[in-house]
Amino acid sequence: MKNKNHIFFTLFINFLGGLAVALMSALLIYFKQKAILHHVIVLLTVISLYSVGYFMSKWIKNISDILKILSLLSIILLCWLGPQFIYQFRPYTFYFSGFAILCILILIISTLLLSTKQSIQKPWILSAFLIGYGIGYLLSANVVYYLIIGLSVICIGYYLFANQLNLIYKSTVLTTVILSVVVFWSFSTPMLFFDDQPTYEDKVVFNAKTQYHDLVITQWHHDYWYFIDQLKNLSSIDEYLYYEPMVHSVFEIPSKSGDVLVLGGENGCLIREVLKYDHINRVDVISYDTLLRNLGMENPYFTQINLNAFKNEKVHIIHEDLLQFISAKEQKYDLIFIDLPDPRSLESNQYYTREFYQLINKHLNDQGVMITQAGSPYFATEAFFVIGNTIQSVGFNTLAIHNQILTLGEWGWYICSKELSEEKLKERLQSPNAISVQTRWYNQDAARLISSFGKSTEPAQEFSINTLENPLVYKYYLKGNWDLN
Repeated sequence: MKNKNHIFFTLFINFLGGLAVALMSALLIYFKQKAILHHVIVLLTVISLYSVGYFMSKWIKNISDILKILSLLSIILLCWLGPQFIYQFRPYTFYFSGFAILCILILIISTLLLSTKQSIQKPWILSAFLIGYGIGYLLSANVVYYLIIGLSVICIGYYLFANQLNLIYKSTVLTTVILSVVVFWSFSTPMLFFDDQPTYEDKVVFNAKTQYHDLVITQWHHDYWYFIDQLKNLSSIDEYLYYEPMVHSVFEIPSKSGDVLVLGGENGCLIREVLKYDHINRVDVISYDTLLRNLGMENPYFTQINLNAFKNEKVHIIHEDLLQFISAKEQKYDLIFIDLPDPRSLESNQYYTREFYQLINKHLNDQGVMITQAGSPYFATEAFFVIGNTIQSVGFNTLAIHNQILTLGEWGWYICSKELSEEKLKERLQSPNAISVQTRWYNQDAARLISSFGKSTEPAQEFSINTLENPLVYKYYLKGNWDLN
């Protein structure tokens, strides 16, 4: 290699090495490490690189061109496959695998630093490394990730064609690069969600901004967890423990149940359970968050759990504002399911007010039944009972039910009827003929258990009713003992 090309190659390798170290050490930030630790790791890495290179230069006098090319290919593969390997595991393995990859990277780059003795002796060679690292640090890790790959390929191409190498040599190297690219794009996991990863224990596989919320989906083995605004909302491992009691507890209570209204239910699991009943004529769905509903309709992480429920011909999406629809329309239903966001704010509190339930009342047939999720009777007891009192204030009789959901804890609902008393609702719920469809968990024993609270847990004090003018539920909800969950 000509001396000019040799110096260029050395500078370029040092610059590339800086970018690679920026990427690999940045993983420690993404996976729940402090920024100060990141800088310490980088400092130790730089010192190690030049220390190893210095001692290697004592007994290695000349590095062959083949070894240099192999080292470059190793950097490419490490920068491609290293993060992919780390990304497949839970956080406690990130540190070990990340440390191992950094050690390997040190050895590879140290080998390349021996391109000339100037690599160790001249400060301007070290400067090239530090400049490369600095640029890598200023850019995001995702940008560095692709930048290293591109520059490595350019560097290999320049080296191959700037020197008098035979055709077989060039062809072998180029074939290796092409095969590496093909393997990478065929089997790699997209690293699009690194920014969210430090917040979650499991691997983030999807994120999106919906109409009102931030949605993140994580994966562990073959199960998925769905988070809304960093709060656990659903899990494929036990979602049936939520939706089966909510749906099957009410279906045989009304004398007929041909027309169904679903408010919320954007993930489609509730609709999936409703569709198990053949005698259903129509399911009208009005979404609170239309973008989240669109994900429920199209995104494979949702459709595989809701069994494409939105595609059923009985399901009709009503493209109107939820509050506007129930305020303006007069259509009546035999069953109404309310699966709206928890009352964590003034905005969501309105779905648990007397004014809201008055609007719902006019849409329910006299013999119909409504059920609403009401938060946790254990973690937010006061909020749960205020919701019950508020529903009763508009003329409904209520029966409280609850179930233990593995990933959410104890959760509760209210079954509501205009005509049937609490005792009658309980009798219908526990009827031997109350379950006529296939379920994973819900059965006759479950029907008895979910309607039993043991000794009364209702606080002795009287609670006011939740209204738009006097919003109470969200205050009680936020004061709940959620830390126990």
